[in-house]
Amino acid sequence: MDLAHDIYDFLSTATDDVRIVGIHGMPGIGKTTIAKVVFNQLCYRFEGSCFLSDINERSKKLTGLVRLQTQLLRDILKQDVANFECVDRGKVLIKERLHRKRVLVVADDVTRQDQLNALMGERGWFGPGSRVIITTRDSSFLHKADQTYQIEELKPDESFQLFNWHALRDTKPAEDYIELSKDVVDYCGGIPLALEVMGASLSGKNRDGWKSVIDKLRRIPNRDIQGKLRISFDALDGEELQNAFLDIACFFIDRKKEYVAKVLGARCGYNPEVDLETLRERSLIKVLGGTVTMHDLLRDMGREIVRESSPKEPGKRTRIWNQEDAWNVLEKQKVRAQCIHESIVMRIF
Repeated sequence: MDLAHDIYDFLSTATDDVRIVGIHGMPGIGKTTIAKVVFNQLCYRFEGSCFLSDINERSKKLTGLVRLQTQLLRDILKQDVANFECVDRGKVLIKERLHRKRVLVVADDVTRQDQLNALMGERGWFGPGSRVIITTRDSSFLHKADQTYQIEELKPDESFQLFNWHALRDTKPAEDYIELSKDVVDYCGGIPLALEVMGASLSGKNRDGWKSVIDKLRRIPNRDIQGKLRISFDALDGEELQNAFLDIACFFIDRKKEYVAKVLGARCGYNPEVDLETLRERSLIKVLGGTVTMHDLLRDMGREIVRESSPKEPGKRTRIWNQEDAWNVLEKQKVRAQCIHESIVMRIF
């Protein structure tokens, strides 16, 4: 992993300043995996270390932030700490007990500022030479980082090897599985999480089983993958931001940003530039050369959210992007209008 090597080099440089690194990217792209690799390479060099995993989910629970603060203190001090019941008390303890210790801390899957405030409010909470790694889907939380790294999709050959390792326990599949493997890799689009999920779901199946699963994928996205990706959609603040994401997923991929902003602005009644920037910061869209793009799996997730609102009746959905569905809906409306017209005529005469 070249990126892990770059992060390792930056953090292992001998300096007394507290260095913070941010790793960001879309869900399932491998942020946590890279953070673990770097953490395992560096942790033995410090007085104490702590990997705070899955902060987003854990902080939702009652006293979740307090439990994370307790883990941070216990892992680094290597001893039990006195019980405390409020986040503010935890902040004081972290600063008092760790400000002279050279530590390595990973804050994994940060989604809110209060999470960072509770665990590492200031650089001075940790001693000289300490290192902090933050992983997040939202790059706006990384403005205080000394260095940030955006994780991109795996290259096709890397995706091919990772998928086949999970599906067949071999990086090189038998010849009669090569084309099927390529179909799955194309669907996953270089997302490690998707490749691992699909590999596990196909493991142990014969060629007919593979074909059946792949054919179904073309019609209905894999629920395990979609569920992981949907976390980011559900975390969007407000209906307008969610609507902007769904509009882009259904209609505006590979369109010029200026055009997208104009259409969204006409619909929502305000300048959508802030919404577009928020979606970009949260790794749900990209803006490349003035063009709005989105990963295929995120597109499929957005369209599936719309489809699920009325699986069998496209006319009741909020958006219709499929040409065949659009024609069918228009044809039904035409027939319905004709029936109403004939009914009115019969009543008159």
